[in-house]
Amino acid sequence: MIKFLKHISYGLLIFVLINLLIVLKYELPAYEAIKNKTHKNYLKWNSIHNNTNKYDLIILGSSRAYTSLNPKVIDSGLNIKSFNMGTSSQDITESFYTLKEVLNHQNPKYIVLETFLGSCDDFVNYYQVYSNASFFKSSEHKYELVVNGYGSKGIVNYLIPLMKFNNYMKQDVISIFSKSNTKAPKKNWYKGFHYDTTVVSKRDINSFKPIPSFKNKNFNKDRFKSYFDKIYELTKAHGIQLIVLRTPYPPSRLLLDSNTDENSYYQKFFSNYKDVGYYDLNSYKPDVFNFKDEDFSDFHHANGKGAEKISKQLVDIIRTQQLN
Repeated sequence: MIKFLKHISYGLLIFVLINLLIVLKYELPAYEAIKNKTHKNYLKWNSIHNNTNKYDLIILGSSRAYTSLNPKVIDSGLNIKSFNMGTSSQDITESFYTLKEVLNHQNPKYIVLETFLGSCDDFVNYYQVYSNASFFKSSEHKYELVVNGYGSKGIVNYLIPLMKFNNYMKQDVISIFSKSNTKAPKKNWYKGFHYDTTVVSKRDINSFKPIPSFKNKNFNKDRFKSYFDKIYELTKAHGIQLIVLRTPYPPSRLLLDSNTDENSYYQKFFSNYKDVGYYDLNSYKPDVFNFKDEDFSDFHHANGKGAEKISKQLVDIIRTQQLN
């Protein structure tokens, strides 16, 4: 029995040490960035918390949002003040709790929600979710996100670094054995928007894979409806116009597959919400906003040039689609 307890104790000690090493490798840089005031989520939330009721338009969504919608273009075109609260891998559940936190400090006229099938699939990037939520001022919102939003899996990932950083450790192992070109560090940010000068290479274009569809994504329709309804009710209760966008993909990638799963699903889904504007920017006024592969930095993120077009699409939507 004593021998068994010793094995258990050694096992627990090793487990604790492994998690401590993981924290040092993956979380220490984040703490340093916060200390140096270079952490992007920290800076975004500072702007929201310290500029009460300043922003007329708030953007929510994933990295496809924060690389696509430029507040400088939006503000100039609409004579308003906007802010991009898109965060890496932000999914529909996270968007709802982010919105709750935002509305504690802002009273916007518009909420723009970027969504795609990856915003509600089976994979949740808990590190990015909790990085974002760690800057909520409301402890209640943090608790609700972890416990109500993601349940037992959320709690385990919140408490155990080995679980939370599992995907990043896999990527690091893969990178040891592969030679891949990485994008330049993200340096140019403006009001939550990342201005990227990278232009996708011909080699990367030739290796594009088809866009998300129900064949290659396990999209959770029930979770999407549940949390979109929460977002809808919250915006409605605050008298906010909700606009949902499907941001563009590189044209060469769209041509790889004739599937229309994503847009067809959204068109049907949002038709049930008469006071919500849904727009697929891949096809919104293509004669005016003509996208090229060179408007993207990779297989699904816009660069600065593409973001200017996308932001002008949003300006046109609000100006002309009876949303003002």
